[in-house]
Amino acid sequence: MVEELNSILAVERRKRIAQLVESNGSINYADLERSFGVSRMTLYRDLKALEGMNRLRCVRGGAVRLDNAVISEPMPSKKRALHRREKELIGRFAAQNFVREGDFIVLEAGTTAACMIKHLARPGVTLISNGLETIREATNLLPTVTVMGCGGILREPSYTFVGPQAEMFFAQLRAHTAFLSASGLTLENGLMDPNPLEIQVKRAMVACAERLVVLMDSSKFGVRSLLQTLPLDQVDVLITDDRITDKFAEELRARGIDLRVVLA
Repeated sequence: MVEELNSILAVERRKRIAQLVESNGSINYADLERSFGVSRMTLYRDLKALEGMNRLRCVRGGAVRLDNAVISEPMPSKKRALHRREKELIGRFAAQNFVREGDFIVLEAGTTAACMIKHLARPGVTLISNGLETIREATNLLPTVTVMGCGGILREPSYTFVGPQAEMFFAQLRAHTAFLSASGLTLENGLMDPNPLEIQVKRAMVACAERLVVLMDSSKFGVRSLLQTLPLDQVDVLITDDRITDKFAEELRARGIDLRVVLA
């Protein structure tokens, strides 16, 4: 009777895990342990079983959707909650090591770049973004930091300004560093995102900056989205967490990317 009950519980748990990976694009062991209250070894067996059923792909630290599944755009609330610790560490490292007094910096509207904001209170820094929530949060830095927004069409669900006005705004600027993330990254396609309007603005951000620093937690590696945002040869620095696999790290460095790994 106990074995039968455990079997039923395992089936239901795996079904829910598969749903989480499908909706969010990825999951890590820490999130799974909080959600299900079972051991990591049990979760490891669950993920392996689901991988055997072609429901997901196991990676170091968790699992991602299969490479042939296209990542759609998640709601901001889901993005903020997912891999929060890794994003916080990546954002702090980026702010402390790649922003100097007097810098003009461009922040895209993603949740990882937003984690930089609380660490940016340096004299003379100018923060420029197309993200409504990013700009709102950056008001906490006034008057030490100058905050600029691009205008344009406000798009849901990301609450970002897009369209020709936003693109032309960035085309007129000359910034020191652009800080970007993406929905996924593959070695073949580079950075990938689901929305063409967002992609055009991101490309304008990169074109106006001397340097591109990509902020991305390792759950997004090997994950495809709808369209290529940028090829890897445009990335100067990539900051990620220590769940990146050695093989993927070697491949990125072989492509000339300055890879920085923060300890999660």
